[in-house]
Amino acid sequence: MTTNLFDYFEEAAGQEGAQAPWAARAPRRPNGSFDIKLVPRTPEWEADPESLQALERIEGEPWVDKLTRTPEGVELRLDDGWIETTGAALEAGGGAEAALVDLARSQRFAVQFWDANATKALHVGHLRNIAIGNSLAASLEQAGGEVERRSIISDAGRSMGEAMAGIVRSGRHAQSWPDGDQKSDHFVGLCYADYVAAGGFTEEGIDEREDSLTRELRMRDDAADELLKRVMQGEGEALELWFKTRAWVISGQRKTLARLGVAFDRVFFESDFLAEGAELTARGLREGKLEQRVDGVVIYATGVEHLEEMPLVRADGQTTQHMRAVSYWMGAPGLEGVTTLQICGTEWVAHSTCIRQLMTELTQGENGTAGPLEGAGARGEGSEGSANEAPARGIHPTRDIFHGMVAQQKRAVSSSEEGGLLIDDLIEWLETQIDSDPRMREVRRAHPSPERIPAQVALGYFLPYPVTPRVEFDTAKLLVERESLGWDLVRARARRGTLTTSPGHRPAEDPDYRSAVVQSEIYRRHLRLAVERYDVTPLALYLRHLARWYMERERSSHVERVVHTLLDRSARGLGLEAGR
Repeated sequence: MTTNLFDYFEEAAGQEGAQAPWAARAPRRPNGSFDIKLVPRTPEWEADPESLQALERIEGEPWVDKLTRTPEGVELRLDDGWIETTGAALEAGGGAEAALVDLARSQRFAVQFWDANATKALHVGHLRNIAIGNSLAASLEQAGGEVERRSIISDAGRSMGEAMAGIVRSGRHAQSWPDGDQKSDHFVGLCYADYVAAGGFTEEGIDEREDSLTRELRMRDDAADELLKRVMQGEGEALELWFKTRAWVISGQRKTLARLGVAFDRVFFESDFLAEGAELTARGLREGKLEQRVDGVVIYATGVEHLEEMPLVRADGQTTQHMRAVSYWMGAPGLEGVTTLQICGTEWVAHSTCIRQLMTELTQGENGTAGPLEGAGARGEGSEGSANEAPARGIHPTRDIFHGMVAQQKRAVSSSEEGGLLIDDLIEWLETQIDSDPRMREVRRAHPSPERIPAQVALGYFLPYPVTPRVEFDTAKLLVERESLGWDLVRARARRGTLTTSPGHRPAEDPDYRSAVVQSEIYRRHLRLAVERYDVTPLALYLRHLARWYMERERSSHVERVVHTLLDRSARGLGLEAGR
């Protein structure tokens, strides 16, 4: 049998174009008498000719041992030879992924995530975004898609000026690199936070907790605004500090990403698209799609209740994050014929909706024809030849995937939150906890990739949760079995050398072995859902169930080898193991 087991039942229609009369379900626990439950589409199946004819065809297949009719449906036992042939390929480490690549073959994707500010280190508020984006990209790759991991770094706007001003205030702005053992992104983040906290933002009418989106619209005429003005004017000393600030942060963030095992194919900077923003602003004002208020701020009247006016350009000509997002998506190169998926928090729903609405209007010229950007085609960091590529056509991103915020002790950690748990600190905490516990040290010793354990635990924590709701991040659960997908996976992959099979005992006689082989077939269904829905949650739940089931008791060596092939495949499909 070359067709996937569960694909067969979905395609086994009684008549051409009709729905298959039987749905196949795998029992969650091994059953000694059957391997698959066939559930009828119609309750009157015993009197339905199509259902009965389909059963006859199924029963005649060489990979079927027998069918047993029950009041709830039909129980199917697979042929022992099929079980052992399929299982032998899995035991040898093969047959796991080659049959998956047709699910997204010839499709091109750009998965947009990370998208951090060049002002601070990455914290757990970013970690969920990275986990979801990286796992989705990995699943699309495993399904045969051509995937590009993209990110855009926010290196313009008020927050960048605040970070620069904070560095000047520290007195270390003349240095080529921060002194000491402190990571460069940690240093800049502290300077940024100190400047925001001490920058006079507590005067009457100003909320000291206001986020960076609100702060960047306010004209302060302080050191941050002055530095930004000098940068825009091309003043050498200010530009040097701007480049230095950005380099310090990106260098540190890349080290953090490397610890997580996450890499990007193309990274852009918002500053690459400032010229596009100026052109779009001029066009929008000329065509009456944008308005300039009496205070000089350029806005887009959205008609959306929660964001009636979307500010795009400050009175001093500095673009806001909204306009920088519009400029990037309308000018980003290499997106012709590509499905673009942007991973962002639910706090951006209204903003993203209005940005998409504005882009739709701006893509129409004065006479209703398309109005492309004249200067589109900015260069992305680490990309080759991007300056000569055609600008993106259509509206991008193709789809926004919104995830809920991360909370610690019931308090949300946002992208503008200061003082949140840093990813670097989390990784080091995990390493320390493992070092201090003899049983955890033994797990690490037996693991095939011990250096990957902290990253798998950190990234895996978020994946079984539904994407949209907020997630409570409890570090105490990260290394607790049955509380953490990542730790369950680590423990399962570290477990080897269990029971041996008795001489003369066939693997197919073991219900655990039969169940593991059937589970290998059902993985394809979950991967297809990830491709169709852009949601890896079913894959994560599949892996969690497999790992926990395997760890419940000792299994035979045959079962062990099959399960380890499935664990490795699932880890790669979720971006928890290097597979690029």
